[in-house]
Amino acid sequence: MAIEIGRRFDNRPLTLPWPGCPHILVAGETGSGKSGALNMIIGAAAADPDTAICGIDLKLVEQWPWRDRLTTCATTTETADLLLVYLRQLIRDRAEFLQGHGLRMWEPRFGPWVLVVIDELAELAGLDPDALMAAALTGDNKDVLRNGRNAAQVRIALLGSLARLARFCGVTIVAATQYPSAEVIDQQIRTQLTIRIMLRVASGEQIDVCLGRGYGKRIGVRSIPVEQRGGLWLAGHPDNPEPVRGRAHYVDDQAIAARVDQTRHLAYPPEALFNLTNQEPQGADQ
Repeated sequence: MAIEIGRRFDNRPLTLPWPGCPHILVAGETGSGKSGALNMIIGAAAADPDTAICGIDLKLVEQWPWRDRLTTCATTTETADLLLVYLRQLIRDRAEFLQGHGLRMWEPRFGPWVLVVIDELAELAGLDPDALMAAALTGDNKDVLRNGRNAAQVRIALLGSLARLARFCGVTIVAATQYPSAEVIDQQIRTQLTIRIMLRVASGEQIDVCLGRGYGKRIGVRSIPVEQRGGLWLAGHPDNPEPVRGRAHYVDDQAIAARVDQTRHLAYPPEALFNLTNQEPQGADQ
């Protein structure tokens, strides 16, 4: 199957391969249509009975309507850290399974493909706002800032490790951000997010981060007008070496609710996804 996120300017569908899709960056400032592109990806994956969906949504907004189709959704830095650890163990278990059976790539017959949706990446890479608020009330700012920076660095390092290994073990990461800068998207993560969906952004530097160095000057920030919600550039697609111009479909709350009603029975429970250590995946002898 394929995930259709929108249309090219020649009206051909703008699609992503599924399953087995490379990791994806979705970038765009507020009002650019980023949520539409993100919801198209989630909605298409939700219809696949062989896909489990895990979310990290520290803004408590974007993924809430999908909650009944998600395996789990982390809404705090603590639960996000725990989910990243669980995913790392899942990937380790799957890598050992592949090695033990002489295989190089995960297939849905062994267990579900896993879509991990992170929105907003800047929140995951930053300090815990709840801890900062508590520190402000107690006056214990110094230790909280130091520990918070250390925790953020560990979190990003873990995410980078996941991204390097995940796809071969049946896990695709989609990271969304309003701030596609070098400070927010660590180099080790950026190189793994090979498919980039760039909606309207604020600067040439952000275009370079999304599409590659030099594109900021070649296309400029005016290539997507403010009034063109959903306008995008797609880069890194296996079939298109150069960025492709298109427009993301618009997805409203009613459409999300309808898709959730159709697919809620496909949600993988957390224990079925993560407790794989003592289980033999289906299809191992085929």
